[in-house]
Amino acid sequence: MAVYTSLTAAELTDLLSQYDVGELVAYTPISAGIENSNYAVTTSQREYVLTLFEHHAPDEVRNFVRLARHLGTKAMSVPSPVEDASGVWLHSLKNKPTILCQRFAGSHPDQLSEQQCEAIGRELAEFHLASSDLPDPRHDERGYDWWQSIASELSTDLNASDKALLTDELAFQQAQRAQWCQLPHGWIHADLFHDNALFDGDELTAILDLYNACEGAWLYDLAIVANDWCASDDSGLDPKRFEALVIGYQSVRPLSEFESGMWNTVLRGAALRFWLSRLLATRMAKSRSEELPAHKQPTEYRDRLRWHRAKSLSKG
Repeated sequence: MAVYTSLTAAELTDLLSQYDVGELVAYTPISAGIENSNYAVTTSQREYVLTLFEHHAPDEVRNFVRLARHLGTKAMSVPSPVEDASGVWLHSLKNKPTILCQRFAGSHPDQLSEQQCEAIGRELAEFHLASSDLPDPRHDERGYDWWQSIASELSTDLNASDKALLTDELAFQQAQRAQWCQLPHGWIHADLFHDNALFDGDELTAILDLYNACEGAWLYDLAIVANDWCASDDSGLDPKRFEALVIGYQSVRPLSEFESGMWNTVLRGAALRFWLSRLLATRMAKSRSEELPAHKQPTEYRDRLRWHRAKSLSKG
């Protein structure tokens, strides 16, 4: 289930009355995503996306939505909140912080192509450079320290083999911390999966869901993209799509020799992060007597971590 807060037409109509966007025509829950509640909203003037933040306080939303507002001034296609008739862009529905954004044309890519991977690589590099003059990036709440702190709690849900894998990988990543700190850092998207981008054919029309954007290593952000956009049937990465992704990125911001040497470590770290995140999401879903969607299961990233570790051993 991707929508946790239900809305009535009357509640939505009352909210829209504060905007100069016309009258409500229709609204539909959006199934993609697992953290926030999203609705496609059609008014008599145009189409929008309404987002209710399930796990963030208003001050947190103000903090990280400022990135979208900043990137919007640089002509990047990102969902920047619409202001109401009084100039207010942050509202509340059902006691949840709520924003209304323009809905972009296009759809989420399904069968990912090399051209799409190259396009998202270019756009991610543009994202990194365009955000570099925005001060005070938000702290990554699921960064390096979180991996270490949450692991002992989540390991109680694992079998002996997975628990051993988790323990060993955490020790490896801890030993690499000094190297992580030397990587170029700045704002990162931190969640640029292919269901957070829109395409018209092979043309990228928007990147979405900047609500996890935070401070981090730029290579790590690229690794998050690689682990999803370049995923292959053997739980690894498709070499052609991976090459296209890196070519696209480097056409805007070339990687340093040090970054290139850190690829395997960072790909492993990105896989570890989402394995842990999905283990936590699974636990939270069970507490609500729900299940995660089939394409959001933690085993996907456990197996990708194993694949990257095997690659590391074969090179050693």
